Formats: sequence, C-alpha cells, structure tokens
Amino acid sequence: MYKYFHPKPIVLKLADELGFQLRQKAADYLAANKNSTGAERGSSEEQGFGALAEIVIRNKLGMPEIKPEDHPLGYDILLPSGIKVDVKCRGGALPFKEEYESSDGIVREAKHNFFARQMYDERLDADIYVMTHLETPSKRDLPGTTRQRKWILYICGWASKERVIHEGVYLPRGSLTEQGRTWFTYRGQEIEYYNRNLNGFNEINDLLSIEPSDIEQDKTHSGDLNLTAVDALRITYDLIGRGVLSEKHLSLVQKELNLQKIVKPILHANQYFHLLKYLKEKGIVTEAEIEKARNVLQEEPYTGI
Repeated sequence: MYKYFHPKPIVLKLADELGFQLRQKAADYLAANKNSTGAERGSSEEQGFGALAEIVIRNKLGMPEIKPEDHPLGYDILLPSGIKVDVKCRGGALPFKEEYESSDGIVREAKHNFFARQMYDERLDADIYVMTHLETPSKRDLPGTTRQRKWILYICGWASKERVIHEGVYLPRGSLTEQGRTWFTYRGQEIEYYNRNLNGFNEINDLLSIEPSDIEQDKTHSGDLNLTAVDALRITYDLIGRGVLSEKHLSLVQKELNLQKIVKPILHANQYFHLLKYLKEKGIVTEAEIEKARNVLQEEPYTGI
C-alpha cells in the first residue's frame, strides 16, 4: 500500500561512473530504437531524456535496465503489483524547482506537461505516470562526456492516468504559457498538470508499494488548481472586465490563493500606458486615471544596452 508524501523531488546525480554507464545505455538504446513516427512524438533529444529516466529508475528498482524487445508500447515499466508505469521526462539547462521566481516578486508554481493525443490513445494503456526532469549541460547530446558534471535527474512524483485526464488543463497548439521570467507557446497539444498535485516519493522504492487500490483511490482524488496563482488572478481580472465576475469574486480569489500582491500583466506595462495616453489624447481618459494605473503598473524607459 502506497503512503502519501508531499511531492519533493528525489535528486539523482548522474555524473559518476555508474551515471555515465546509464547515459551510454540510453544513447545506445535511442540509436537502436529512435521513433520518428506517431502523434505528438517527442524529438530525438526528448526521446533520449525519456529513455535515460526510465533506465535510471529501472536500475534503482533492481530491474533490467533495458526492457525486452517484445515489451508493449503502452507503458515503460511493469511493477510486481501489475501496475503499468509510463515515465515522463523533460530536460533543460535549469534544475527542477517547485517554484520559479519572476520579475514581479511572485513565484510561479512548477508544472508538468503531457502530449494530449498520447493521453487519449487507447493503445497507450499506462495506469500511472511518473514525472521526472533532467538537468543537462549546455552540450546535452547523450551520453555526454565523463567530465560533464551537470547530468541530474529529478524524480518528482506520480499520478494516475485518469486523474491527469480529468484534472489537467488541455491547451491547444499555440497556447501561451509562462515559466518563471520567460514566456513561450506550445508547439503541440498539451495537458498541463501541476507538480503540487502529484503523489510524492520518500524513496524510489516507494514505486513498488503502489497497488491497484491506490490507483482507484487516486482516480477520484481532488487536487488543487492546475494553474499558477498568478494566472488564476489574471483570469479573474479578465472575467471582471467581461462582466462575468465582480470585485467581490476578486477578493475571494485573492483570499483563497493568499495572494495580495500586484500581478504583472501578460503584455508589457509600456503597452498599457501607450493605450492610456492615446485615450487621454482622445479625451476619454484623464491624467488622474493614468496616475491610478501607475499605482499598479510600472513603465520601463529605455536606459541603454
């Protein structure tokens, strides 16, 4: 029976001799099995990261590091309890953090992503997903070199497939998302699921304690928002402007999120002031209203490179 832990990442450094051996196995496996077909298939680099995460977890569980050739497509690891596990991994130069800083002084909560079409493919019959993050050096082609120190795997936690489907937020291609101080658009159809809603591990062997009853319980579990607190406030602002919600709702949302700070807009504040000054020239907005805007937004003049 699984015992719940807060999802605090398990950190595994892969820069030692064993780590390099596992990275080499992942590189060899990718070379022999690289898949360029299928809906929303990850890039070769992403497939390599996923292979490495799976190999590392198999090693830590005392399982064969490479799955047999006849292993089903739908999952990565079959636990002794019969639970089918799919290991998900995203890689990048930055370490995994539960919260990411932003320029407005408000943290952004960490999230994970799933390719939506893979989630709904009946052939991919995993019971649970194990979410991981791989921190890599700037030159991150597997296996890397023995001198590289920055190969670190963060094992974040797990969630049942059904829970991700009914709680995660589906976002079509081109949807905008924020990560700390940066923004980007999704190139594929994604489902966002926040790290705080995962079931955590105290140690990797906790995976072996998961039973079918734990999955049935997780399917019906109700987690927290799968949004950052900042985005929740932005949505509330927008719905007030559209006449759907009122200032009363804003106060309730701020109290629920315990967030009273000013949230920066998606567009730059300079664009807001450009519009306000334009409206002032048309006699629609007063200087007093512009000053009111300056209480919540900050213009940023050019100061040189």
